[in-house]
Amino acid sequence: MAPIVLYSTRRTPAGRAVELTAKMIGLELDVKYMDLTKKEQMTPEFLKARIREMNPMHTVPTIDDNGVPLYDSHAIIIYLASKYAKDDSLYPTKDLVKQANINALLHFESGVLFARLRWILEPVFYWGETVVPQEKIDSVHKAYDLLESTLKTTGTEYLVGSTITLADISVSTSLSTLNAMFPADASKYPLVMAYLKRLEETMPNYKEINTERANEALQLYNQKLGKV
Repeated sequence: MAPIVLYSTRRTPAGRAVELTAKMIGLELDVKYMDLTKKEQMTPEFLKARIREMNPMHTVPTIDDNGVPLYDSHAIIIYLASKYAKDDSLYPTKDLVKQANINALLHFESGVLFARLRWILEPVFYWGETVVPQEKIDSVHKAYDLLESTLKTTGTEYLVGSTITLADISVSTSLSTLNAMFPADASKYPLVMAYLKRLEETMPNYKEINTERANEALQLYNQKLGKV
């Protein structure tokens, strides 16, 4: 069976979540990176890869699992963990309460962390804006507040219990990018900063996939704003 093909970009948190999930379960991916700032997802070469049929929204990440196309990182990582992981520790099948808590945090990543990141980056990366309103930056720190409160309430090493789940994988991608651009104050958000450090120390390929690529996003962000 051929490796699963992943269409993504190096910087997108969503694509990085798919890569991290694959590393966690020992799954080989054939990763094809694109540059969305150059609209490579609309080039004839990319469209020849059946992206129109696989994903009518033309978004990344998109995977092709030997003829099975899927898009949206949350749907993809649940699919990969459910189909290919050796056990259900990343996404439990029988513990419905834990599964529901993971789902809630996947929505938190999508609706809060990534939404606020996109609110800032999309106008800068694609529309030529060079000034980020303070209210957008403030919204990032409000997101840190929510995550700090969550970690305090759970009192566990990870978001849903004592082991890494899909919630941590997904949240870590947007969180690492936000923290690279708008560093969380360790004195104000000690649990968030300790959590990030814990992920870096325990998650396979975290530095390569998250830390380094979050810094790539930061470099592009500063370049677009004329800071470098």
